[in-house]
Amino acid sequence: MWRLLAFTISFLLSVGLAQASEVNVEQLIEEALLALPDDLRIDAAVIKFENGKQIVLREGTNGIICRADDPEVPGIAIWCYPKSHDAYARRWYQLAAQGKDSEAVNLIITEEIQSGDLEWPDVAVNYNLRGGSLDTAVPTTVVYIPFATGDVLGITEERKFRTPWLMLAGTAFAHIMIPGH
Repeated sequence: MWRLLAFTISFLLSVGLAQASEVNVEQLIEEALLALPDDLRIDAAVIKFENGKQIVLREGTNGIICRADDPEVPGIAIWCYPKSHDAYARRWYQLAAQGKDSEAVNLIITEEIQSGDLEWPDVAVNYNLRGGSLDTAVPTTVVYIPFATGDVLGITEERKFRTPWLMLAGTAFAHIMIPGH
């Protein structure tokens, strides 16, 4: 009798945990899509990274991939990008999983882009949602223009919170930050 009771309790707990993790996956997908403009959400893929490996949470058909927030890390950080940035994203998380800091990752990836070992588009648009919580997260549109500088584009390189500015000027990762959607 005790065995049957123990088995029943174990079974019910495992079903409950499976449903909870399914709800979490759906929540991750829903939250990841919030970074995108409405018209891009329907057909976007959603992924997450675990130990440097990409895991697909939802397939997509429009060439946009959204990286879901990592619930283990404080705050919210969602990044949506075109398929042309996928090799870069995979490489970034692979190197980070090896314990490399962001400066080392940037140096390695820059060398790989310059040598042609890593694909990097001439121009690409990403959509980010970052902040202390989902309620306070700021949406940002990011336009990558490799090796661009502020004087060439006619834009400030000084960080701004309400107006566009150029970040990482002169590098392979140069991009215009545009707060809001």
